[in-house]
Amino acid sequence: MSSSHPRRPLPQPRQLRCEECGTEHQLTIHAISALGAGGDLVSVSYTCRDCDRFQEHTAYASDVVAALHQVRFMAQVIMFGDDYVHCGYPMEEAEFEIERLCYRSSRSGSGLSAVCLPTRVLRCRCGFQLEVPE
Repeated sequence: MSSSHPRRPLPQPRQLRCEECGTEHQLTIHAISALGAGGDLVSVSYTCRDCDRFQEHTAYASDVVAALHQVRFMAQVIMFGDDYVHCGYPMEEAEFEIERLCYRSSRSGSGLSAVCLPTRVLRCRCGFQLEVPE
């Protein structure tokens, strides 16, 4: 190892628990992403329903799986890696759309300004639909 490239310590995995109030059972999980290929480490983000604190940190995949069995609340859509999951199944891409957003700006006078964003339309088996930016 070269002394010109000092190695930074890896973030230490933590259990899913609210740092503010200490609860483990009032968490709403939002996203889970693998860190590296084939490792047991994931990045997980969640919100505590008791105190509304959002947290994101490294955790062991096995701890996240255990927490998924304990938590009572799930976000309507969870990001699991690159997939959006609804009703327990990855949502499938339906089509490509351009969404037009209009807004009023005090600088532009009384007219509307518009922005076009490329989006993907995802659909769940149950019919739920979601547009996500490209």
